[in-house]
Amino acid sequence: MPSPDTPGPGVPGRARRRPGWVPAVVAVLVGAGVGLLGTVLHLNFSWIGGTSTAEGAWVLPWGAVLALLLTGSAQLWWTLRSSVPWAGGVVAIAAFTTAMVLGNWPGLDTWAVGANEYTLAVLPGPAIAGTVWTWGIPVVAILTMLLAQPLLRHPVASD
Repeated sequence: MPSPDTPGPGVPGRARRRPGWVPAVVAVLVGAGVGLLGTVLHLNFSWIGGTSTAEGAWVLPWGAVLALLLTGSAQLWWTLRSSVPWAGGVVAIAAFTTAMVLGNWPGLDTWAVGANEYTLAVLPGPAIAGTVWTWGIPVVAILTMLLAQPLLRHPVASD
């Protein structure tokens, strides 16, 4: 009797299953890459209506929004590609961990600005962008996992 992992004679398009550790390792690598790119990207922002909050201007953290879109799309892609429901969660955990490590990197170079009363008064753009990026990752992760579940239950037929 042939193994369930090998394609049978009447099933030409059936692929071999990956070992259980492959989706986890790839998810960590994808998440670390997304966390690095998102951390670099998130500090791009624009002022709307002036150049400071004292003038009544608003900060548009478009870099953080793009970084979160990158995170969600990478998480959804790997969940659907691997067909493993928990793989997207591992991508999100790795992205969040990478963002935290880079945000707390020792030395003079800063990858993130903390949001407190002082930074919101002096550097509102980076503080708001950092907050959107940091706390948006878990929100996007949960939403993406909820989105991926029905897609995993009803796979699309491959040609």
